[in-house]
Amino acid sequence: MQIDRWGVDWTALVDWSAAARDGGTGLSAVSDIGRLETVVGFVGTSGTALALVGAVLVAGGTVAVAIHSRRSASPAETSIDVTEETQTEGTDPLVEFEERIGDGTLDRLEPIAPDAVDRVREFDPAEADDSTAAIDRLERDLRRGIEDAIADGRLDPGVTSSFGESYEIVNLPSQYREVSLPPSEETIHVADVEAVARDVLEDEEYVRDAARTVATLFDHCREIETYVDRQEETFRERHAAVEDALADVRELTDRLEGDLGERVGEFVLEGRHDEIDGVLGIERQLEEAIRQFHRCAFDDATRTLEESREQADDLLVTVDLLGGLVGTIDHGGGTVGVPENVPVAVLTDLAPVVERQYDVVAEVDGREIVVENRSDGGSEPENGTENGTPPAADEPPARDRTREQVTAESVADEVLFVLRELESVGDGNTVECQTGRLPDAVAKQAVLEELARFCRRQTDVVVDVELQEDAPPGFLEIEFDERTNVAAGLETIRDRFADRHVK
Repeated sequence: MQIDRWGVDWTALVDWSAAARDGGTGLSAVSDIGRLETVVGFVGTSGTALALVGAVLVAGGTVAVAIHSRRSASPAETSIDVTEETQTEGTDPLVEFEERIGDGTLDRLEPIAPDAVDRVREFDPAEADDSTAAIDRLERDLRRGIEDAIADGRLDPGVTSSFGESYEIVNLPSQYREVSLPPSEETIHVADVEAVARDVLEDEEYVRDAARTVATLFDHCREIETYVDRQEETFRERHAAVEDALADVRELTDRLEGDLGERVGEFVLEGRHDEIDGVLGIERQLEEAIRQFHRCAFDDATRTLEESREQADDLLVTVDLLGGLVGTIDHGGGTVGVPENVPVAVLTDLAPVVERQYDVVAEVDGREIVVENRSDGGSEPENGTENGTPPAADEPPARDRTREQVTAESVADEVLFVLRELESVGDGNTVECQTGRLPDAVAKQAVLEELARFCRRQTDVVVDVELQEDAPPGFLEIEFDERTNVAAGLETIRDRFADRHVK
């Protein structure tokens, strides 16, 4: 027994408290209270000691009561209901499918990975034994579908033209050069579209989150494609019009014979004259227009095409005029008007060639070319007569007796009127018209010859044109190729004539 300076046996207190703590019953612990007699005796001598003893008793009693309570309680009352806390309710397969994939995701991915989407649409979550595992497989299938789309170039914003070259899409306007990603609205450059699609597919935990971004990128690629295709459609139409005009120039030049044909070829085809741009020069401009177009400099390309079209039309009018000049010579000479877009210097340089080849006198007078036949002996007519014999008093001079020569522009309305009249008399791919039945205002030889000459140049749709000599009266017959009926052929001719000759 250990008695301190207050006369307290602390060993008894400690032993009793330990007994209660270590599992002794409350009764056995309290039975040792007799050993605390000295403690009770100590109360009168020290208030402090009394307080300490009280604290020990309270602590020990509390422990004893707690242990007794736990031991007296039933197992059902003291056990923790683990089942209620750890068990989770089963997830509805339909809800799980919608949360992880959903119809919205399938709609977004259908144009990107159609095969994978079709397989997912066949899945019925309600019939799956393990819906979670099944949905895992479907997500992997959709991811592989997106990966295949990226590998196949379906998320490549690049566009290849019908000319076989790629567009430099980095030069497009800003709304096509950049794209904003959902939901952060982060802006990326169009050159990074494929790389971003791969990163998103790898980083996003759920395929539905990746699908939002991938679908946005895919839609942007289609917007670029639509915009460029619309620009290209207009460009190709204008480009084809220039090529058609140049083809007509070549064809009309080939019809010219002898030295005149060779010299016109040098001037008109090769461009070996300072006053005109030849076919070869215009073709080089077309190539430059295509290069500008592939750089996405659409406005510059359009301006280049317009310049080329004007130059090609000028060449066509020039060669057409020379063909008409030969026709005038064949009919005994006359005066041919020179359109404003035909350089007079070219005609002046060609006049000596015409004189030598056709044995005529050809003189350029302002905006006119005057052609007269020489005498049979090769000398100039004297006093305005042929062979020295003056014309009869009631006979007009030879220059006035020649067939009237006109420009296409001056008879454009009359030619278009005749073409409209022909629509009502055609059958199959051939149309024939009795020119004597046309109104007097349009039934003129010069009008009909201009129409026939223009139709003969449309070799892509016209097979043959026959105009009876000295019509009107007489018949005009136009035969189209087997692929072109009368209505379509006449519409094509009318549109082309109006485009070239109606200001």
